[in-house]
Amino acid sequence: MLRQTLLVIAGLVSASQAYAQDERWFEVEVYLFERNNSQSQEAVPEHVSIKQPKKLVDLISPIFSTNITGASLSLEGCSSHDWVTNADMCNEQLKSAQMDHPSHIPVNIAAASEQYGVPYGPAVLLGTNQNQFTDLINKLSREKGNKSLLHMTWQQSMLPRHRAKAVRLFSGQDYSSRFKLNGQSVSSQKPETDIPQFDFLSSFSTEESKPVWKLDGSLNIYLDHYLYVETALNLREEGTKKLAVMRGHNPFKYSEADLSTPFLYAIPMKQNRRVRSDEIHYFDHPKMGMVLQIRKMQQPIDREKVPATEPL
Repeated sequence: MLRQTLLVIAGLVSASQAYAQDERWFEVEVYLFERNNSQSQEAVPEHVSIKQPKKLVDLISPIFSTNITGASLSLEGCSSHDWVTNADMCNEQLKSAQMDHPSHIPVNIAAASEQYGVPYGPAVLLGTNQNQFTDLINKLSREKGNKSLLHMTWQQSMLPRHRAKAVRLFSGQDYSSRFKLNGQSVSSQKPETDIPQFDFLSSFSTEESKPVWKLDGSLNIYLDHYLYVETALNLREEGTKKLAVMRGHNPFKYSEADLSTPFLYAIPMKQNRRVRSDEIHYFDHPKMGMVLQIRKMQQPIDREKVPATEPL
């Protein structure tokens, strides 16, 4: 019996070691910037999509958010070790707890010190001195009309698409004091008119407590023989929107009138592209740009810290 148990344990250890060797870790650096292109003919979508993947890797919230529910109960949040060893539990705490967040997320997101991934571990946010885009960002920032949105670097294990978890990206101003996630103005008042209104802006259900960031969305990188990058980003822009009102007595007949309300548009950047590791890739859009590099790195097997950019 003991012999059988030892054989089973040995088999599990061997399988786990083989899985670790099959892991393929990469270092990802991304820089997003807004483009003030006055000549762009890109149509701004009338519909604001607020859908996001159910499971996202959030490397930003742990830095800036405060668990005010936990604080009131004298509870301790997740430590850096907890985020490495049990990221799913920590993410669940972030979702369930009442979080307090700043009104503005800075451009540069980085850990306080050098960080490295561990075998079987989640994606890990890296420190400032592990970035490599400094010269490139300085050059792009000098171009007229460009405004930095987000810059961050992390390490992650690349998985097939059906197992990959997208990384959530967000930055800039939080508009939630003035706008809802669906773009509708929080303080908008119905016009003083006897004409019955069709409140098309309230056709979506939103969560009032959620922040509404200038840049928000996700970046999914997965491995299918080759590396693929899938963006689902929204850049928010203030504007106005005409209201639809009912004409006559037909409840199914509506038309636009000379009535408008403040509205927060969400300009999408949705692309899916096959990329090569170590090359710098540029994702173009009339309103924004994204520079991305996926670098090969020493695989974090049987060690907690390895040189971040040492070639295989």
